[in-house]
Amino acid sequence: MDQQGIPRGPLWGQLKQGRDVAFEGKPLRSRDYLLFKHAPRKVVIAGDNDQPELLAQACAGAQVLVHEATYTEEMAEKAGEVGHSYGKQVAAFAERVTLPNLVLTHFSPRYPLISHTSPSIEDIRKEAQSVYSGALYLARDFSEYSLDKPGQLTELSYE
Repeated sequence: MDQQGIPRGPLWGQLKQGRDVAFEGKPLRSRDYLLFKHAPRKVVIAGDNDQPELLAQACAGAQVLVHEATYTEEMAEKAGEVGHSYGKQVAAFAERVTLPNLVLTHFSPRYPLISHTSPSIEDIRKEAQSVYSGALYLARDFSEYSLDKPGQLTELSYE
C-alpha cells in the first residue's frame, strides 16, 4: 500500500501505466502518482515544407525534428517555388527553437551522397552545421535511430 492506502496490485498497475482509476469511490489521476525522471519523448516529422517556422508550436518540447532539406542555399529561390526547403534554412529554424537533434532527409538527386565535387549532400551538411549547434544527421535509406529517455538520438549502425 502507498501512503493513501492504495493496495499494490491491478489497481496500482493501472496507475503506473498512466490510466486514471477510481478507488473507494474517489477518482485517482495517474499523473499524481507517477514520478518521471525525464519528460516524455517527442519527435516531429515534417514532409515537404518551405516554411519550417510553421512548425514552431509543434516543435515545442521536442527532442528531434526530421525534416526535408531538398536543396542547398544556392537553390533557395527554386526551393520556395516548389514547396521545399534547404538545409541551412531548416537548421537555422532548429537552432532558433533549440531542438537538440535534427535529421535532414529528402535530398534532391542532383546532390550525390559521395562526391569529391560540389554540389553534394556534404554541402547540405556543411551549410546546416554552419548555423546549427545540436546533433545533426543526414538520413540515408534504411537508417535507424534510437532516442533514449533523456532525449539523446543515436544512429544505429546496420550491416
